[in-house]
Amino acid sequence: MEISFKDITRIIKKNAVFILVLSFLFAAVSFFVTTFFIPKTYTSNVKLYVETSYKNQSAYEDYQSVNYAKNLVLTYIELLDSNSFYNQISEELKEKYTASQLKSMIKFESIEDTEVFKATITSDSPAESKNIGDAIAKIAPKTIANVKDNAKLKIVDEATLPKAPASPSVSKNVIIAFAAGLIIALIVSFIRDFIDVKIKYNEEMTTVLDLPLLAAIPDFEYFSNTKAANKKLNEYSSDK
Repeated sequence: MEISFKDITRIIKKNAVFILVLSFLFAAVSFFVTTFFIPKTYTSNVKLYVETSYKNQSAYEDYQSVNYAKNLVLTYIELLDSNSFYNQISEELKEKYTASQLKSMIKFESIEDTEVFKATITSDSPAESKNIGDAIAKIAPKTIANVKDNAKLKIVDEATLPKAPASPSVSKNVIIAFAAGLIIALIVSFIRDFIDVKIKYNEEMTTVLDLPLLAAIPDFEYFSNTKAANKKLNEYSSDK
């Protein structure tokens, strides 16, 4: 079965109300579910700086020190992303969380090939995200100093209290749901139209049946409405 632009336009116009209602219904359901049923998570970040002694040196020595610090970032991340470090954090938080729980809540990552890296804490409570971040800022420099001589970590940004949830995104989910409802409504409309075997317009008689069109029954409702409208227009004009 071939489908033309005329068919597409006709189907969309015919099912416009159904398409809009279903799309907005999907969006409304998504908004309700996202707002009231999906658990919210909050994130807090701690930025740490790898300090090296490259002051008062030559430019080449400074360059070497900076590259050395960048390489140390990955080493420090591995040292902190360990069970021993998470156990220390657990003790600092009075064992409110186990080491495995903290490991799933904390993520370390480098920042664009710099001497800085960050710890991102994800929790279902904004206050807990900040508390864990504060514990990291307190324990991390000590842990690195104990593992490696002359190693220093400085806190660039301390953990802040999240003001809004990081996920789920209400607007994103609503847009996705609206698009999904729109696509489903269009698919249903086209399938329903293809299943309907009735002739929609005169040209289909010659296309489908390969027969010439000799006569057609006019749309009496259209002509009656037009006649009534013209009658009222004439009465209005005569009154003027």
